[in-house]
Parts: sequence; structure tokens; C-alpha cells
Amino acid sequence: MHGMKTLVRPSVVGPIFFLLSVSASPLIAQTGTFLDRPVSSDLRVVTYNVHWDSIFPDDDPNNHPFRSFDKVDEFRRVIVALNPDIMCLQEINGDRNPQDIADIFDQVLPLSGGQWQAMIGHSNVIVSRYPLSMMAEHTVPAGQRAQAMALVDLPNETYLSDIYLINEHYRCCGGVDNDPQRQQQSDAVVNWMRDARSPGEFISLPEDTPIVVLGDFNIVGGPGPLDTLLCGNISDEGTYGNDSPPDWDGTCNVDVHPMHNGAGSDDYTWRNDNSNFDPGRLDYITFSDSLIMAVHDFVLNTTLMSPSDLNAVGLQQFDVVLNPPGHFDHLPLVVDFRFAQPPIIADGDVNLDGVTDGRDIAWFAELLVTGTGDTLRIAHGDYNGSGMIDLGDVSEFVDGLLSP
Repeated sequence: MHGMKTLVRPSVVGPIFFLLSVSASPLIAQTGTFLDRPVSSDLRVVTYNVHWDSIFPDDDPNNHPFRSFDKVDEFRRVIVALNPDIMCLQEINGDRNPQDIADIFDQVLPLSGGQWQAMIGHSNVIVSRYPLSMMAEHTVPAGQRAQAMALVDLPNETYLSDIYLINEHYRCCGGVDNDPQRQQQSDAVVNWMRDARSPGEFISLPEDTPIVVLGDFNIVGGPGPLDTLLCGNISDEGTYGNDSPPDWDGTCNVDVHPMHNGAGSDDYTWRNDNSNFDPGRLDYITFSDSLIMAVHDFVLNTTLMSPSDLNAVGLQQFDVVLNPPGHFDHLPLVVDFRFAQPPIIADGDVNLDGVTDGRDIAWFAELLVTGTGDTLRIAHGDYNGSGMIDLGDVSEFVDGLLSP
């Protein structure tokens, strides 16, 4: 049994993780709410079970076999407010053209000089502002269900590597009775991640490509399927091979475990007050924490937001509720990822406002005195790469400040 790892959220002390480049990424408007990214180049990944095509205006919910509500306008407001780089959806009918989903994003969140990309597997869709490759719907050997899997080609000038996504929708309900199907799904995904980290066979990722497994895991029985996914403890070794910790460094992956609106103790991702089931945590985002870290995360619950925050981000109180007031269904999970790497730039812009000027002096002086501080500001002031701000950085900072 491989030991579980606990998610370590970023500290303001110590040069552990650094941003590759702030200035190379597009600026993201700040709203002063918990929806804001810490830095514009953090990679925002969202997972959201949208309840059986409820996001499409061409579907009549009265004629749909699985649902009786829609949230067309609500979904579009959520897209704009969250402004994701990658959004993974579940409960999209498998016969639907993924371009239908990409078209929604192109309409409400158009890209400069490009279009959104999308692929579908089973009832899962990956939508990305960046190109998708290595797209697949089945692990080999297959699990209990197909999934959507793709490599996202991230811009080299901003990110250290590409990122690989596995979008899942595990077997629903049934408590422990359906755990064997969920366990099979986890066994298959762990074997697939082992294959991806090794040359040859069915898939080979470039070394040290972060892997994110996310979606509706439907963990309503025992913890075994989740434990397997995180730490690689395969149950059916005859079919799926020996245990295989899924991170590149031979350790467990990490479960982000977001809270509602980034605060408090509520972590449920599904709720229906009209049912006999209690609210539960069914949706997950797990990742290779040796390569990336979750610097910001939350479950979006618009019903708990203040009127001023709703107004600031263009949302309405019941935008995440399927049938107000009590039938929530699933809630969106949001994580901002940052790549781990020593700093390769030092431009003196320690207050991260995009320019090097007199306003950086106070920040630099504070870091010089303390030797510690926000790691991003260290990354922009640590000219000699020592991991701290010291006298060796001062002359180069002054040169940068005085340079045109």
C-alpha cells in the first residue's frame, strides 16, 4: 500500500514553486472576488457535470429521456465568469458533435486569432482554448466505461510543458454494489497512466508531462476506487498489471479537494434537496503534484455569493442550480495550476504590474530585508537564482529599473 499524499497549498514563504513567465501570457481581468486567478498565466482547469445536454438550446427538455430542466443561459454565464483554459464536461450525449460544444465557447468567450477545440468520449467532453492531440476514448485494456483523454498543447513561451487530461464519469449510484465497476475503471486508468509514462505500447507522453484525472467519480460506496486512482493500488492485477504509483516521481497523485467558493467547510459537489440522498462529494480533480501545483481552487456555488460579487462577475444567484431552489445537481470545480520550475527570468517587476518602475522599489526593499516573501515576487527579483533576495540581486535590479 502506497502512502497517500496531502495537498500542500502554496506558501508565501520559501522558493518552492515558480512561474515560468508572467509577461508572456494574456492578462486576465481581475474582479476582486474569489474567482480571480492569482496570476494571469496560471492554467485554469474546470470540471462540470452539466446534466444531460442541459446546456444546448436545441434540446427540448420535455422530450429528453434523462432530464426535465435546462440551463442554457446559466451555463454561458458560468463560462464567461470562470474564463477557463480547459473545461471538462460530463453528461453530454455521445452522439453529439463536439463542435457543438466548441461553438458555445466561441460565441460567449471568443479567442483572439483562434477557435476553441473540443473532443468527446462516452459522455465526456474536453474543451480547450489550446490545441488537442493524442485524443483517445478507451484505455487499453478498457475499463468499465470510455472516457475523454487528450494532450493539451500549451504555449511554449508561457508553460514548461503540455498537460494530459483524463476526463471520467464513473458508474453511478448503487453504493458498494457498484464499487466493482468503479474499481475496474480506476484499475484501467492507473494502467493507462503507467503506459503513458513508459516508451512504446499504446501511448507515450513526453517525460514529465503533468497528468490530471478529473470528472464525476461517483464515489458513493467505499474509498477503494479513489485510493487506487491516487496511489495506483490495482485490484485486478491479472488484467491491469501490478500496482503503479501514478506520479512521475513514483509517488501518489493528489486530490485537490476544493471548498465552496474557496472558503468554509462545505465540499459537496452534488446536491438535490428533493431526493432521499444527502449532498455528497462526487466530483474530483487529481494531479501529478511533482510537476504542477494547485495554487487556487474552489467549488462554485452561486447561491452563497454576495450580490456585489455576483454583479462583479456577471453571475446570478441560481446559475449553478438545476431547478431552483433545492435541486442543485452537480457544481463546477475550478483549479488554477502552476508549473514547478526555478525562475529563469528576473526583470525587477516584483509587484507584478507588468512594468519595472519606482513602485517596485518598496516591494524589492521589503524582500531584501526579510529574505522571504511571495514566491512569484522572488522569481522576479532573484536575479542570481539563489532562491532568496539578497545583496547580489541589488545592482541588477537597479540596472533593470534604469534601463529604458
